[in-house]
Amino acid sequence: MNNSLYNLIAVQFKEFFREPAIIFWALIFPLAIAGVLGIAFTKQEEPVRKIAIIENSLASGSSNLAKLIERNSQATVNDLPSFEFINMTAEEAALKLKRGEINVFIEVAEQDRLNFNFDPLNAEGRLVYLMLENNFLQQDRIHALAVKPITTQGNRYIDFLIPGLIALGIMNSCIWGIGWNLIEGRIKKLMRRMVATPMRKSYFLLGHIISRAVLAALEAALLLIFAYYVFDINIQGSYLAFAVVFFTGVMAFAGIAVFASSRATTTTEGNGIINAIVLPMTILSGIFFSYRSFPDWAITIIEKLPLTMLADALREIFNEGATLANVGGYIAGMAITGLVFFVAGLRIYKWY
Repeated sequence: MNNSLYNLIAVQFKEFFREPAIIFWALIFPLAIAGVLGIAFTKQEEPVRKIAIIENSLASGSSNLAKLIERNSQATVNDLPSFEFINMTAEEAALKLKRGEINVFIEVAEQDRLNFNFDPLNAEGRLVYLMLENNFLQQDRIHALAVKPITTQGNRYIDFLIPGLIALGIMNSCIWGIGWNLIEGRIKKLMRRMVATPMRKSYFLLGHIISRAVLAALEAALLLIFAYYVFDINIQGSYLAFAVVFFTGVMAFAGIAVFASSRATTTTEGNGIINAIVLPMTILSGIFFSYRSFPDWAITIIEKLPLTMLADALREIFNEGATLANVGGYIAGMAITGLVFFVAGLRIYKWY
């Protein structure tokens, strides 16, 4: 190995450590993410899983149900899994099931039989039932039970997943499609040439946003067609509400993309900023599983994230038949988010 190779290696290290932003995104940010998620997922006590009990005339006199609840009350003493049994109507249970707040509900039938209702394709629902069966049902010799798979539209796991994937697609399409393209244009000196023309700078950004909105709509349409023919999923609520929520979501993430791309001048810095936005929301916003399992203080924050608002609004439209008025709060929240970030990004934008 000669001196020239040593010098080339030294140059690479000097270039790396000369950029404070690169050091932050390459070294400090991964440690911060690992610390936050590690604390969130490992520093928790055994979670209390919520199970709904359907209120009917048979529930109050069920000896099997009484045994199950009594056995659960001893869970902390015997170091067994802990469950919270909540009495509610069938309509309330169906709504909470659609929102991912519960995964199993119990209905007392004739001859003191316990009907366990859950989606067999939902891993958490199956886990809850198996834990009940292993720790409580077999121990107390409760044999009068039946599993009733939930297959109706709106209550399945796939009905929870598809709106979340549409929301995730909007975020990725805007953040990467707009933010990264703008950063790349600055790095390649293309933006300098564009702003030298008589065009308005806001039009330049709006051009990116409008084109990305059209592409995001095409991507969502393909996913909807696939979900309709393969999984029999369709929009149960207002189509107008879906369209407004969709394009408001595009506006929110387009504004964030403009802000995220406002100062980055290297690929490492740009990748770091974009991943700092995309990665936490992908994990926390309940795309693949309900965020209700997080601590209460975390849920309060997660509910305010733009991806959470978008996913929750789409799920209400798809699965609960929501109208435009029902999702008005989500629309206002996303519109304000997009406008604030777009204006802030435009004010601090580095054009060359």
